[in-house]
Amino acid sequence: MDNDALMLTLCEHLDLSKNAPLKDVMYDAFRHAIASGKIPAETIINEKQLAQALHISRTPIRTALDALASERLVERRAGVGVVVLGIRMSDAEDTFEIRTVLECLATVKAARNMTEQDFEDLRILLEEGQRLNAEGNIEGVLMNWNDFNRFIFNMADSPRLQSILEPLQAYTRFFRNVSAQPEARRDKACDEHWGIYLAMRFGPEKRIETLVREHLSNSYAVVREEMARRGIK
Repeated sequence: MDNDALMLTLCEHLDLSKNAPLKDVMYDAFRHAIASGKIPAETIINEKQLAQALHISRTPIRTALDALASERLVERRAGVGVVVLGIRMSDAEDTFEIRTVLECLATVKAARNMTEQDFEDLRILLEEGQRLNAEGNIEGVLMNWNDFNRFIFNMADSPRLQSILEPLQAYTRFFRNVSAQPEARRDKACDEHWGIYLAMRFGPEKRIETLVREHLSNSYAVVREEMARRGIK
């Protein structure tokens, strides 16, 4: 991908209507474009040329790329510059394997720690997700699913678990976005969340692990199919 094509692709993803620092806007644009495959792996990003083409300073671009490097979406190579790593099929497999282990553990730990009020709060969150899904509000559903996941990890009260999962967040966001697009999968995922909730509340713990594994396995199947359709290997 040459610099002109890169600039045009980024412009498609730039949302300058956001009341956010330019570095954050650039980060979101890069992340969406890379995660969707619009900026393919092995693309070389020249910060200076891109800044000149966009008529901005190099600082927000450099800051955005540093953040992406920490998430392993790009890397800085000596004598070359910033090279896009992208998201590959192997990343999906690795991420879902790791998430399965960590989320099973986190969900069981959360269930042990939660009070009746916590379960009530989680029930309200799930009802909100159902409402958003019924309205076809995909963006709202995604935010609700993120809140559900965050709620579980907060209740697990294990900073170490969260620190292990944190480097995978860029991949997780991409895969969650992909799996939320088909209406049938959204409906199924919402039902799965309810099943996990009931298992957390009433047990047994083996049931929690089984349902979390099934939920992530079903999501992975949708993601793998969509990545193959996009030609991502």
